[in-house]
Amino acid sequence: MDLPREFPGDRTAAKYAYAAAGLGVVGVATLGLMFAIEVPKNGPFVFGTMNDFTGGLFNLVVIPVILQVHRRLDPSLWTQVGKWTVVTACVAGSASSFLLVFDQLDFATSTSISVTAIVIQGAWFFLAHRRLLRMNGYPKSLAKLGVFIGGAMLAALPLSAVAFTEAAPEWLRWTVGGAGIALGAAAWVAWPYWYFRAGKLLSHNGAKSQLPTAIQEA
Repeated sequence: MDLPREFPGDRTAAKYAYAAAGLGVVGVATLGLMFAIEVPKNGPFVFGTMNDFTGGLFNLVVIPVILQVHRRLDPSLWTQVGKWTVVTACVAGSASSFLLVFDQLDFATSTSISVTAIVIQGAWFFLAHRRLLRMNGYPKSLAKLGVFIGGAMLAALPLSAVAFTEAAPEWLRWTVGGAGIALGAAAWVAWPYWYFRAGKLLSHNGAKSQLPTAIQEA
């Protein structure tokens, strides 16, 4: 039976994973409310500010989770580079969100930093989980979800940009741009679920129940 391998610090990281899942749900909800209510009226952006603040917290609490999951990968120069690149991106994304909330950074600059951070996190999700798919002790379904989230994030950004390109034909903006927005929305909604699943994995609460009774009682 291929049971998840436990690493020191897993159970602490699990708490951060559950926190990230909760913050992610709040982030999805406030972003949806902002576009549904505030964007058509051009403000005031109360839900937008809540989303920025939540995003700042989210980018911080995901770092211990990413580092802990990263420990499952075979060590190499490229995995080390990837690890510190994604951690740096998380810190930068968090800082840009908080600076925007407190009016210390303009919207365009903050958005550029945040989008870059999302791209780097998406790349980590995609590349790391492609490797984790081939490794024992890591749930295949969780690895496939990570590959989807990362791949969808990377693909959605250039596709959705077509929707905002005024020079593009309207049919192209609706089809290609719309597909990109839908793909990005799917990844955005699945992101908190991945962290919830990661919390269950790192907490190892279900690992003992999978063992034969005789082994549990030994």
